[in-house]
Amino acid sequence: MTRPLAIIFGGVLIAGGVLWLTLRPRGDAESLEVIAKELPALALPKLAADDWPCWRGPRGDNSVGEQKIPTTWTETENVVWKTAIPGRGHSTPIFFGNRVFLTSADENNPRQFAMALDRAKGTKLWETTVHQGGFVPKHPDNSQASGTPASDGERLFVVFPNNRAIHVTALDLGGKIVWKREVGPHGGNGAHGSGTSLAIGGSYLFVSDDSPGRAWIAAIHRGTGEIAWRKDRASKIGSYGSPLAITMNGKLRVLLPGSGKVTCYDGTTGNVVWERDGLSDAIGNTVGLTDTLIFASSGFPQRRLLALNYDGSVAWRKDNGNEIPYPPTIACADNKAFIVSDQGFVTCVESATGKQLWKERLGGSFYSSPLIVGKNIYASSREGVTTVFEASGDGFKEVAKNKLPGGINASPVAVGNRLYVRTATHLYCFGK
Repeated sequence: MTRPLAIIFGGVLIAGGVLWLTLRPRGDAESLEVIAKELPALALPKLAADDWPCWRGPRGDNSVGEQKIPTTWTETENVVWKTAIPGRGHSTPIFFGNRVFLTSADENNPRQFAMALDRAKGTKLWETTVHQGGFVPKHPDNSQASGTPASDGERLFVVFPNNRAIHVTALDLGGKIVWKREVGPHGGNGAHGSGTSLAIGGSYLFVSDDSPGRAWIAAIHRGTGEIAWRKDRASKIGSYGSPLAITMNGKLRVLLPGSGKVTCYDGTTGNVVWERDGLSDAIGNTVGLTDTLIFASSGFPQRRLLALNYDGSVAWRKDNGNEIPYPPTIACADNKAFIVSDQGFVTCVESATGKQLWKERLGGSFYSSPLIVGKNIYASSREGVTTVFEASGDGFKEVAKNKLPGGINASPVAVGNRLYVRTATHLYCFGK
């Protein structure tokens, strides 16, 4: 099986027609399923080489080729621009055309909002309040704006937990709200909040919520905001990962880890293609990808890691170990997997076998996911330190360490020969 290159916007689409939905009651003990009979197709947007339309980027693997970006920087060195971001948010910025999009939340005057910046200058183009009040309970380390948005080049799509539900909103590129949709309940018996980001594939947006006791995944038609399908999921103590849309053998598939397993859904129907147990209950990240393998890890109550073939069969697994990540997603390059754990370790293994090639302590703690840029990897810690090291199997080779004030929870992005790093207070654009 070859690796899907058009990961985000590929997939099989059902021909146009009227969307017919069967809604089931949403009582606490009843099914949340929405069954779609026929779905309209939308034209696929064209991506430029320097677009980054959603979480994990256009290839779904948080990697880009060689870029002319710096490996060292300070608050003043190699800074193209730096823009203060109001409020608090852990979402990663996305890039389409000449705009940068991101979300944040004001916790003093409770509101959740979307922003657009000029990509060349960093100046604010607009700011739109999406929700006023309605904040949900959350873990102190979480934010009310942790879900990364998505764009198809015509609209911006944002996701927020609000009033004990997950809401997806579409805005035009000028910041005007086009539609809003309450997709499903949020909360259950837990109080960690939400971390789900939007995936985009074919005509749809994909979003999930694995709150304790009430879990689901849904597809939303990006043109109308209609819920195309929604499926119930099992959830014990809660999981906080995000779906990933890819093409496998020409068909749209959605991969989502949670509650001890990895599930592969048919993106057009929501039917389960395969499901694989082997993780522990709580999962906080997205799956990682190689040409032939899917990597999934869990963090509580045990740390477990699965390497799966694209048909769902197990290639290898590892149980326990402080190198297994909870929130960060695994990055892969040149038949090697680079695993940055929340406990501050980085480990390199052979992706096909799991054989450990080296392990190093970076220091600090990590919620963001590592970014591969050509032959280097950028890993940003919660303490604000980005370590740059070589994507090599021949031992850990540090290139540089760079400290910014404020701490980092969002993942770095490299597009158009620029590196973008969101701290607790600013968005930085670095370049040579």
